[in-house]
Amino acid sequence: MKKLFLLPLSALLLCLLFSACKKDKIKLYFDYDGPCHCGVENPLEDLEWLHNTAEQFESMRDKQWASISICTYDSTKQGFIIDPCVNCDDGMQSFVDCGGNNLGDLGGIAGIPLSTYNIDPASVREIYRNYPDTAATLVNKRWQLQRFFDRETQTGEIPMQGNNPIPFWLYFQKDGTIVGGGINQLNGSYALYEQDHIYISIGTITEIYDATGCEERMVNALNDATICDVSYNGTTMRIYYDMNRKYMDFIRAQ
Repeated sequence: MKKLFLLPLSALLLCLLFSACKKDKIKLYFDYDGPCHCGVENPLEDLEWLHNTAEQFESMRDKQWASISICTYDSTKQGFIIDPCVNCDDGMQSFVDCGGNNLGDLGGIAGIPLSTYNIDPASVREIYRNYPDTAATLVNKRWQLQRFFDRETQTGEIPMQGNNPIPFWLYFQKDGTIVGGGINQLNGSYALYEQDHIYISIGTITEIYDATGCEERMVNALNDATICDVSYNGTTMRIYYDMNRKYMDFIRAQ
């Protein structure tokens, strides 16, 4: 007669115990390589409400930017910052706990800071976005100026020398420097802020006279005292300046 082997009680208990990072069986759509958060290994996969939120944001891809970040508040508690409209003027971010309950709002017209909810700024880490990364899109690529455009007068101008367009260009390097040219040799530095702001400081080396004035116009616009807004889709880039009243269109050359 065959003997029945019973699973030892201790082993059975181990099989039934929930680990500190419980893992629910929800289909994985989004990669996550961060630490255990809110008691799960992969919050984008394991927390159903967060998974559904990310799926909703995925449906808005190329239409409305959205992001999800993890955070720690009150020293030890964990939660999330949900931004349903990253590129919306005065858009509010939702500060939620591990269960998806709204604990308050951040940003907006009032500019509500993280400190209002005792959120540790160093703990905030973006884990999901439905739009491309600015640095990955802009850096180590040659961008050629296509035109200037005035939004108030609705007029545009293509840099020309006689019957030929002038290929003014910029190249953002990984080390935070920027080079460019067309007529003069340009160099300077840049800094990216969040997802759609860029600060540029640029000058000239060769100081060759530009009869068209277009290159000087581009440099002055890039050196605007305020941080420029930038939009892109991987192959085109638009840099707004003069308090967003004007912009320059660039196309990726390589």
